[in-house]
Amino acid sequence: MIEVRRQDFSIDEITEELKHPEVGALSIYLGTVREFPEGLGLEFEDNDRAIHELQQIRERTLNRFDVRDVAIIHRVGLLGISDNILLVAVSAAHRGPAFDACRSIIDDIKDFHKSWGREVPK
Repeated sequence: MIEVRRQDFSIDEITEELKHPEVGALSIYLGTVREFPEGLGLEFEDNDRAIHELQQIRERTLNRFDVRDVAIIHRVGLLGISDNILLVAVSAAHRGPAFDACRSIIDDIKDFHKSWGREVPK
């Protein structure tokens, strides 16, 4: 599942969707806007390139790691301090692949953020 949206998301709803009898581990990452000097928050544009990039990250992860499913939800628009930005959830039979895949996704998205998001000054 890939979603790019303005409204907030429910972690519980996403994790329920990833549960399955073959799944013994769910690795969850929640990214939020942290406070930074002279800033109001972060802004991410809603665009097709972002959806495409997130889909590519998901597909690479499914092909590279022994995981069952991957969900990535990313918010767009102006996000203030402490707002949720990103949810990455990975389901797998075992914790090792779930943790490894989750970290890989986060690192890939962090690289993409450099060209997608921007700090909003006060």
